[in-house]
Amino acid sequence: MGVKEDILIRLCEGETGGEALARELNVTRAAVWKAVRALCADGYDIISDRRGYKLAYADVPCAEVVEKKLKTAWKVESLVSVPSTMECARRLAESGADRVAVIAEEQTAGRGRLDRRFYSPRGAGLYISAVLRPDIMASDCGKITAYAAVAAARATERLCGAPVSIKWVNDLYMNGKKICGVLTEGGFGMESGKLSYAVVGIGINTGKGEMPASVTERASDVFTESGVRVSRSDLAAALLDELADLPRAASTGDFIDEYRRRSCVIGRRVTVNGEYDALAVGIADDCSLILEKADGERVSFAAGEVSLKL
Repeated sequence: MGVKEDILIRLCEGETGGEALARELNVTRAAVWKAVRALCADGYDIISDRRGYKLAYADVPCAEVVEKKLKTAWKVESLVSVPSTMECARRLAESGADRVAVIAEEQTAGRGRLDRRFYSPRGAGLYISAVLRPDIMASDCGKITAYAAVAAARATERLCGAPVSIKWVNDLYMNGKKICGVLTEGGFGMESGKLSYAVVGIGINTGKGEMPASVTERASDVFTESGVRVSRSDLAAALLDELADLPRAASTGDFIDEYRRRSCVIGRRVTVNGEYDALAVGIADDCSLILEKADGERVSFAAGEVSLKL
């Protein structure tokens, strides 16, 4: 690590003076000033006054801080602003990367399922995409999204202490409000029929940012719903530690009972693809949703969109 990275870590931990930085890092004040200028050029908003330096947006989930907190092996890259962490991670996956994660302070073109926009303002959430290479057939890929949702629920719940439920197939809810979305994409071997790589994108609203009214009508954040200010660096590390088990979990399916227990859909009426209403009666072993239509017919619903009927 260089001086710039060392200073960023210290700024993530709180306000610090230029003289103290120089003394701790055994460099000159000029070297500190140069490193701070470089961080500003990278896009970090750093406030300078007579007391020293501090980040305008507190709790920045920078790679060096997250990697220090991890219990599992990951390579983490952190960026200030990108169109989409999914696109960054996909390029890394196509170049052969494995167990690498990309975190951004904001996304200007974040997206969710069905290419919907995922609003991702600076300071308001954890926006992360991870590359993994589970050894599974294409037919089992539904388990990847389901396990990623369980992993995100576990990590969030552990840090804030409030229960987290899952709306099939990929949304996390607290107190009836969406706080997180999961998006998975992958590459496939045409001959083997197996997954070559998976990119798991997760956006968790942690709070502090400004959300438009059109978003807050149906969504919320961890702080609003639990009253706990969750560190995004802690959350990123906890989430990646859970995701590290994805290849094994997707192969065995031993997480599916927990996925069912966390469901806020089972036993409720839903609208399917905006076309018809049905009763959600269960989740199959392949993580598809089992629906009962008005005429009593039961069908397995593997892909698409369901909305809860109040």
